[in-house]
Amino acid sequence: MNYPIFSAIVNQMEARLSRRAINIDQFRVWNEDKINATGLEIGVNLANSSDVVQRLVINLDWDKFREASLARQLPGMEKHPLLNDTRFNRNSVSPYLDVETIWHFDEKVLYSKLKSEVGNRRMEAASHWMEFINAELKRVLTDENLITRWHMQIEGDIKGRYVTDMSLISYLQYQLDSFQSLNDIHAHLEKNIQLILQRTNVIMEIASRTMEKAA
Repeated sequence: MNYPIFSAIVNQMEARLSRRAINIDQFRVWNEDKINATGLEIGVNLANSSDVVQRLVINLDWDKFREASLARQLPGMEKHPLLNDTRFNRNSVSPYLDVETIWHFDEKVLYSKLKSEVGNRRMEAASHWMEFINAELKRVLTDENLITRWHMQIEGDIKGRYVTDMSLISYLQYQLDSFQSLNDIHAHLEKNIQLILQRTNVIMEIASRTMEKAA
């Protein structure tokens, strides 16, 4: 096993998330040996919680260099398999966990509110909706250092162009170099997953309220 630390994180996260009242419909660990990387994809179905935000996806990215770096830091990891491989111990790499969070919106709900879908009306409404959400997030999440961007695709039909696959994406890094035990890391990650879920509630509320304004 090349990732005993990350595997322990995954197992703890699965156990702790299973005790929460959320609809997890995907929990997938992936490995890419060619680039010495691994990760976890968590999918949460929000259909029972929101009419406008369909799904939450959390991607955690890790690699062997950070695994080895954290193994050198934590007590009791002297027998970690990567510590005997010079490839992953030559450089000092900070053991941080890359976290990508994606909120998938249902743009069809917005379009159903429009009096007309002809021309660029759907494009304009979707653009306004994203602008209103951005403005509200900046107002209510002033204490968080979030890097966010929108992902969308544009298609067309006989009525005109419209936005599909409308998603808000945020990027964070969880620094793990200040912890001295796996239990402390588990507690830290659980706290941050809880923050993501709280942020999701805020986004769902904002999205629902601003959709009416955008339409």
